[in-house]
Amino acid sequence: MVEVTSLIRATFLGLQIGMTLILITAGLTLIFGMMDVINIAHGSLYMLGAYFGLVLVQSTGQLWLAILIAPILVAVVGLAMEVITLRPLYGRNPLDAILLTFGLLILFEEAVRILWGAQVRLIEAPAIFDGSVNLGIIAYPSYRAFLLGISTVVVLAIWLVLTRTNLGILMRASAHDAEMIDALGINVSKVFTAVFVVGAGLAGLAGVLVGAQQGFEPTTGVQVIIEAFAIVVIGGLGSFRGAVAGALMVGLMQAYVAIIYPTLTELSVFVLMTIVLLIRPTGLFSETTVA
Repeated sequence: MVEVTSLIRATFLGLQIGMTLILITAGLTLIFGMMDVINIAHGSLYMLGAYFGLVLVQSTGQLWLAILIAPILVAVVGLAMEVITLRPLYGRNPLDAILLTFGLLILFEEAVRILWGAQVRLIEAPAIFDGSVNLGIIAYPSYRAFLLGISTVVVLAIWLVLTRTNLGILMRASAHDAEMIDALGINVSKVFTAVFVVGAGLAGLAGVLVGAQQGFEPTTGVQVIIEAFAIVVIGGLGSFRGAVAGALMVGLMQAYVAIIYPTLTELSVFVLMTIVLLIRPTGLFSETTVA
């Protein structure tokens, strides 16, 4: 029988995993919702965030600096990806973009292996996170509490931008009818580029944050994108609300299964995806909507 304290600890862990997964899947689902592009290389952007963070921490000794700069560097990589490789493919068969981004995933993986080697790396977190936070009933690791807090703030900021700003209105309108928005004199291609860059930056942010809590290697991008696509399918392709709901469900599922039957933790994600698709084939939120 599972103890109450273990259940509470697993709940906090599941929420933390879910919130950090949202940072990865948000960009993936926003890009699909607006641009109709399935970016296989999105997991590589997460991986690059971790490696850029590693270099910055090794050079400066400051994780905080890495958290600020690494996502910007990944966003620049995302900008180059969108402008040079993906933009010429808009309006063509979606399979073209899938094949291209799959090739980019392999390219990034090999480049990282050449530059940093194949061994597992870990970003060194500041000593301030060595202890635990006393939550009354349980003591929760300080860095995991930090991850939960900063991820929640970022996700709320994304939601506010999408629902409460002119940029969010423009993004939703472009997702529904890009031709009409373009006819009104708004450069839709710039909106698409901005969304892709922000999505890349969010993946990079998740990479550097999680990279200080668990190891990463050149194949991490492949591992991450598989889980990210499962979450997007659960939530509904192109729906930010679906990405949030799917990520939280997956995070909690993994945390609970880990304390009951640890060997099935990874498999539980795909079991959940199968159940959702059997009940609702289009995902929890079937509308292709940015918000």
